[in-house]
Amino acid sequence: MLPALGHRHAGNARRPAPWGTTLAVARREAIASFHTPIAYVVLVLFLVVEGFSFWAVVQALADPRRPAPYGAVLRSHFGGNFLYFAFLFFVVAVITMRLIAEERRQGTWELLLASPVSEAAVVVGKWLGALLFYCFLWAPTCLHLVMLKWIAATGAAPDPGPIASAYGGVLVSGAAFLAVGVMASAASASQLIAAVVAFSTLVMLFLGGLAPEIAPTFFAHNPLLRAVAHAVDVRKHMDDFARGIVDTRHLVFYAGTCATALAAAVALASVGRNAKGAGARNVMGVTLVAAAALLSNVLAARHPLRTDVTRTRVYSLHDKTRQVLAEVGQPVRALILQAGAPEFAQLYDEVREILARFQAEQPLITLEELDPALDPARVRELAEDHALSPDELAGGGAVVLSSGGRRRAVALLDMARFAKGEAGGVLESFRGEAELAAALLEITDENRPEACFTTGHGELGLEKEPGGMDLSALRGLLERDGMRVRPLAELAEGVPARCAVLAIVGPTRSLSGTEAMNVHHYLSNGGRLLIAASFVTAPARGLVPTGLELILLERGIRVGPAIVVDPAQGIGIPLAWGTTQGYGEHPISAAFAGRRLTAWVEPRWVESTTTAGSVAVDLVSSSENGWGETDSAPLREGLDEGPDARDVRGPVGVAVASETPGKGTRIVALGSARSFTTDVMEKGIGENDAFATSAMAWLTGRRKLLGIGPKTPEQFRLVLTAESLSRLFLGCVVWIPSAAGLLGVAVLLRRRGWRSWRRT
Repeated sequence: MLPALGHRHAGNARRPAPWGTTLAVARREAIASFHTPIAYVVLVLFLVVEGFSFWAVVQALADPRRPAPYGAVLRSHFGGNFLYFAFLFFVVAVITMRLIAEERRQGTWELLLASPVSEAAVVVGKWLGALLFYCFLWAPTCLHLVMLKWIAATGAAPDPGPIASAYGGVLVSGAAFLAVGVMASAASASQLIAAVVAFSTLVMLFLGGLAPEIAPTFFAHNPLLRAVAHAVDVRKHMDDFARGIVDTRHLVFYAGTCATALAAAVALASVGRNAKGAGARNVMGVTLVAAAALLSNVLAARHPLRTDVTRTRVYSLHDKTRQVLAEVGQPVRALILQAGAPEFAQLYDEVREILARFQAEQPLITLEELDPALDPARVRELAEDHALSPDELAGGGAVVLSSGGRRRAVALLDMARFAKGEAGGVLESFRGEAELAAALLEITDENRPEACFTTGHGELGLEKEPGGMDLSALRGLLERDGMRVRPLAELAEGVPARCAVLAIVGPTRSLSGTEAMNVHHYLSNGGRLLIAASFVTAPARGLVPTGLELILLERGIRVGPAIVVDPAQGIGIPLAWGTTQGYGEHPISAAFAGRRLTAWVEPRWVESTTTAGSVAVDLVSSSENGWGETDSAPLREGLDEGPDARDVRGPVGVAVASETPGKGTRIVALGSARSFTTDVMEKGIGENDAFATSAMAWLTGRRKLLGIGPKTPEQFRLVLTAESLSRLFLGCVVWIPSAAGLLGVAVLLRRRGWRSWRRT
């Protein structure tokens, strides 16, 4: 108990210890709170709102029509919207409005301070008492977690890390909000005015973090103000806590806010009762506390520490990623193109977190964002530069990394793999860190891999030619992706060691025996080959061989004597068809399944075969209605009317990838060089440029250098009947609040009975 609280001690009386006084005041306030009817009214109202919010989250988790959310299960429950904060601010204002204002109105404030206690001890004690009651409000919500565990499938349980950090965020943010409420109560003798001031101040704080969204143009040209708004964004703070991220910047912000508000409350509480000059000293004290809080926030912003408490460490960077970041020696710009599709909003939160950790590890990285809807012309330009369709950028979005004139785009849907190819459905894996780290390596690594394109056999040229029958567009794309593209006039002396990839695209003459043997030796020593056949007929009306057929067959690739046609998937060009479904399970093609069209012009039959030592996979095939036409002559004249007995029935392959694991040999064989010419790419018929760069990235192994596996955010799904949801609603919204209300009635009746007994 507080010794003789409310009575003046003798002049030589021993003053109680400051902390003892503070705790005594806190105990007094907590007991007083628990014995007032308004406390239990607030408790019941609070539990009703929180129970309804929890039930709404569970209903969403159990709705089979909606995809399971990515990340923490209760993320939207803790601070997901303005209503959460508005209600919380209201509760804080009600809790704190009477602490000092009511004491002043009743005339007991001066009597309280007549004891040998300081204003600081009383103010901090009242704040601690309010904080105890605040924790008391939240305590029954732990029953929601018990319910969640109870209704979850056997063996399934929500990640405890984000839940613990969310409750920690509720505590630290609530402590700061309560300090603001105490300050408002110290500034007035009216409870109503104190509540209004507290609520308004907290709402203004909330709007301060929202300001960049309200006036994006203004804040776009004021980076300092944007940084300040980001620092005070309580939504972002609570969202991080709810996702399982504990950020020192958030902790320092709330600690500084709490200290400054309490210092101001002490100064306001002492107005009119201190000696002359004390007011100036109080103002100076508050100013010093505020300055210390500001400097602490600046220091925390410059040296942030974000701790990942998720069970699988979703937000922690791999050691190899840290190594790549440490070796970056030039500025890198990361541009986030977030599309408007709502189903990808949470995935972009994961992307931002990865890039923020990149930036924390490497200050040379700067982050920017662009809304495709606000600048469609810029989006079209970026799409052309990075082999992405404008529709893909507008639908899924991407991240564009640029440095020193080299650029690399990573589409969001290249980072995310969905079950059954359904974007926005069940997320099977998320390779955001791996893909972004690989792209960063490609644009910053000075050891750029060199692709050697042969030129001595009638291949398509690297320079621009009339009609677009060249590879100039592909060359520019590969160079922007961080590769060196060089012509190679002959192979008679072997493949130079500098060639990371040997590319033979569209040969119209066969390689000689010596050249073929040199290619064989190159592949036997772990070489990488990209070969694309052309539709050229010999005088005998057969398809011209490349001279590498036996070498390819030895490694599981067969180039057959047929042209693949698929009229059902025609794209309006003779002997051409497109596909969005005929892709194999391979790193090159998997990201195209169901969402990207590739166009195949005059493609030859290329299929995988079984062979010892090599693993070959079909990358692209026609539909079942397509076929491999073995008589190529009528195709030129458009006379073929369908398959006959000599033709190959669909689906027929037009692209194959082969790998020899023990040696590191990799081959990509494409049935159509024509599909990758500048003419086809500039027409924008399909996304062949993206397919080519994906193939080249796999061949060089740059995406494999990091060895970083996927990290999939938690996806929690519940299977509940309508009856179960109804019972859960009754439990969360009716029974738990009702039990709290009955507890309040019992406490108050007992308290009244005790007082009546004492009077008798």
